[in-house]
Amino acid sequence: MQMDATRRRFLVGSAAAGAVALAGCAGDRDNDDDGSGNGEETTFDYEVDPELEAGDGSYELWALDQGRDNIFIYEPAADGDDEFAVTDFIDINGLEGVPEEGVVPHMIDYSSDYEYAAVACTAGARTLVFRTEDHELVADIDTGAGSHMAAFSPGDEYIHVDAIGEGAIVRVEADLESESFEVVDEIEVLEDDTVQAAGIESGAPICHQYAHDGRSLHTLGPSYHDGALVIIDHEEFTVDKAYSGDELPTNCGTMPHPTEEKFYLTAGLPSSNEDGVGEYYVYDTAADEIVVDGAAAGENKGDTGGNDAHGFWFTPDGEELWVLNRETNDGVIVDPETDEVVETIEKYGPDQSENPDERDSPDIMWASPDGEYMFVTLRGPAPLSGDPHAATGVTPGISVLDIETREIVDVIEPHPIGDFDDDHIALAQDETEDGPRVPDFHGVGVRPIEAFETVIGTSPPFDGT
Repeated sequence: MQMDATRRRFLVGSAAAGAVALAGCAGDRDNDDDGSGNGEETTFDYEVDPELEAGDGSYELWALDQGRDNIFIYEPAADGDDEFAVTDFIDINGLEGVPEEGVVPHMIDYSSDYEYAAVACTAGARTLVFRTEDHELVADIDTGAGSHMAAFSPGDEYIHVDAIGEGAIVRVEADLESESFEVVDEIEVLEDDTVQAAGIESGAPICHQYAHDGRSLHTLGPSYHDGALVIIDHEEFTVDKAYSGDELPTNCGTMPHPTEEKFYLTAGLPSSNEDGVGEYYVYDTAADEIVVDGAAAGENKGDTGGNDAHGFWFTPDGEELWVLNRETNDGVIVDPETDEVVETIEKYGPDQSENPDERDSPDIMWASPDGEYMFVTLRGPAPLSGDPHAATGVTPGISVLDIETREIVDVIEPHPIGDFDDDHIALAQDETEDGPRVPDFHGVGVRPIEAFETVIGTSPPFDGT
């Protein structure tokens, strides 16, 4: 999830990305990249032709390509099973007011009524807010370096941003009626007395979600060795509790239980230089204590069965919590009643291998509101964030898994990696060069358009449909 300084210079200095033709089919290629290593971009024409393919209007899938600063919007195809129609395309760097040096759309969250989407950008020091009905940008907010995750508070009064580069949790006041947004406060995490008293000396806020009691739980990182947990009281906007990595080395995902006062957290470490880690924790927000009982007696953590535990999501019936391991392209399903692993997922991306160079790297997931699919982002061969050992993938795009069968039924590839020359990819992988960029899908979000009957709602904190 972290971004090193060399790669950061590379992405800020690169040119605005081009695009491909409708539904991931390559268009006419400009011969800008001759494979000589000059760093020029291969560009593609991109047009959305509503007569060629149409969506059914039930829900939208927003897929964030942080590799080329694009957002692709899909709907289930009107005339196809397990197929998805691209209905819009947003070139982030082509938007009015967005800085020319470029941004990197990293993660997405929606307001409680799904009328607005907040996109945190790890480069460009900003959070973008879109009106979802027409996909128009309505706010470009300076939320600080490394703005990693932005999420609306319950009631949509605020957007809170985990800004890695600032080491801060940033509070943005949101007036959705007037579409006005203003940074009003921030917590510099390592400077806080409660955090220091917990013995936390390193790390920055990574991800957060809201518990049923109104507090938010923020994991620290980006490394597993920086992992910790900070809990924010939003009435005072202060740190309520903090746990060091000795107790909770959580450095990635955050997810409230749909109905109970429990909260799920992931802890992951690649195996590049040491033994990998794939763990999940369950925190009781009412008693303020760790409650999960792992496989080994006395353990306070669960095992995800692989390395670099990362994203997770509930099925809309609330009966399953899917967890993935980024490095090993596998994962588990946890029963939220017992908090135990009840099933394994053999692969989230189609390319699975004992050789890390030949397997996909899944990252974030989100379920369809009808409970049919789990959408999982797949990283590219030149990832812009995360440990390259774990985050480097084969097929960048969105993997679509059937929730009932656990099988991959489709892989959405807006930018097929086969349309990029080997020299282009090799230059993008060279961290010493300001080279071209290739697809790298990280954030994903699903917006219901129609009304769906769901047991727990469609996104945290699962209070509505």
